[in-house]
Amino acid sequence: MTRRGVLPAAAIVAIAGALGGCGGADKPAAETGMTVHGQTESGMRMTVTTFVAPSGDPTLRAIDAYRAAARFPAVDYDRVIADNTRGTVADSGRVVTFAPNVGAIQRGTAIDASFACDVLRLQWQPPEKASAALRTRYAGLVARYCRNGPPKTDGIAAGAKQTYYLVTQREFAERGIRRLKVYGPAGVLFTPAA
Repeated sequence: MTRRGVLPAAAIVAIAGALGGCGGADKPAAETGMTVHGQTESGMRMTVTTFVAPSGDPTLRAIDAYRAAARFPAVDYDRVIADNTRGTVADSGRVVTFAPNVGAIQRGTAIDASFACDVLRLQWQPPEKASAALRTRYAGLVARYCRNGPPKTDGIAAGAKQTYYLVTQREFAERGIRRLKVYGPAGVLFTPAA
């Protein structure tokens, strides 16, 4: 190959490599998440497992299979166990925030997770030309997994325990999310499980 042909070929390889590194791939990253603990201001304890693989969780497997069938971009999932068994007042499900420090939350540069049911209802509705089977699948997911929230005001009664899921996008703003700390309500740092 002549010198003239080498530079354009190298440029094409470099551009393809850069574009291939952008988010949105369906394959989960090789890194695994962590489990952290914290509590809400009302005393409800939260155990959050970040970056849960859908293949290892039946609920997430069903939700993610629908996402893929409806051709929505891949996302990351977090599992929350909200334990209000020692609580004296009802609480609602809460989201978590990923940030390097509390200052990032205050500056508005942190990454907020979303309730999986909000994402299902508001962002992942079946496409206009979806098949009847896909629409039925969607309706079943919402009915089965979102009936009790969250989000649902006072949805986790005193004395109750509930598992729910959060979603974070895999877009440019979320790059490096796996290296960030997990913060709960009111910017409280959640601590790793012992």
